[in-house]
Amino acid sequence: MTRTEQFLTGIIIVMLAIAIVAGYLYATRQSVVVPHIAVGSDDGTSIMATHTFPFEKNTITISVPVDAAVYHAAKTTDKSISIYGNVTESVWVTDSYREMVNDPAQDPMYTDLLIQFQKIRNDEGLSSDEYLELMAAYTQSLTYETTPDNPTKYPVETVVEGAGDCDDKSVLLAGLLSREGYNVSLLLFSPESHMALGIGSPDSLYKDTGYAYLETTNFSYVGVPPDDLEGGVVLTSEPLVIPVGNGTTLYTSGAQTTYIHDMFSISGQKVAALNAQLVPIASDLTAKQDQISEIESRMEALRSSGNIGGYNALVSSHNAQVSVYNAELSTYRGEVAQGNAYAEVYNDILTHAYDRKGTYIWVKANMPQ
Repeated sequence: MTRTEQFLTGIIIVMLAIAIVAGYLYATRQSVVVPHIAVGSDDGTSIMATHTFPFEKNTITISVPVDAAVYHAAKTTDKSISIYGNVTESVWVTDSYREMVNDPAQDPMYTDLLIQFQKIRNDEGLSSDEYLELMAAYTQSLTYETTPDNPTKYPVETVVEGAGDCDDKSVLLAGLLSREGYNVSLLLFSPESHMALGIGSPDSLYKDTGYAYLETTNFSYVGVPPDDLEGGVVLTSEPLVIPVGNGTTLYTSGAQTTYIHDMFSISGQKVAALNAQLVPIASDLTAKQDQISEIESRMEALRSSGNIGGYNALVSSHNAQVSVYNAELSTYRGEVAQGNAYAEVYNDILTHAYDRKGTYIWVKANMPQ
């Protein structure tokens, strides 16, 4: 190799090195740096997080020891996100939420929670769908609270505090379900400042997400989105879908929750319609009752004065009005009974969203025909 060749080779090596460095710097700028839970000194103390909630026909208590150092580190972590370069919102939002769900410092908490859920599943013989509903009921029953400009909590914070808002509770439930192999995603509605879960399912899919909707702020059925949220907010935007984990297990009871929701809607409509019909009937019955009472007062006055002829003259009119009144009253009572039957279905569905299996059976047996 000549001196010139050696020199050119040296230039090429330097140029390549520069190119590699430049490429490295460019890649670094196109990145998202998310916070992590940095646990400092750990004295081994635990915080016992206990929560009791209804599920199906039972009252469940989950009590999990949480490393105090992990909780306090999560609580004090700066949750700011650093974005370098032209990173799209969907990318940095997805990365940040996934990291919050899966921060490894929380693994022991997830493990301890799931050991208890698994025991309940095995002891009660729960199906795959019921097992998902068990973990959903736990999360949904945590106190809903929100404060302005409050950053999303790590799941460990939500568990210890027993409270959170829509994204806090959704992030926690996504962590639980994904670790148990369910196909789950976070659904982020940015314009409405709301988050829910998407549950893999062969039916009852929400818009074009490919998932069934699950609300976490309160007890709700899988596949049944709310009509509106707190403050009357209505979900109209297309959510950002943030897959969590690689689970493949699907929720297969969507047909039942669809039936329950349909009966809820029908029963509510029936109650409203019957109430509208019954108000004028009740008013008319009151007027007829007043008329009958007025005739009876006159008849009593005639009888007391010894005017039997006058008394007998009113008997026919009295009896005719009583007959009409009783017929209308009978119809009214029948309508009221039907309205009460629909109202009972409506209220049972509304108040037993933590028991899809039992509610489905009950509604099938009690829905008026």
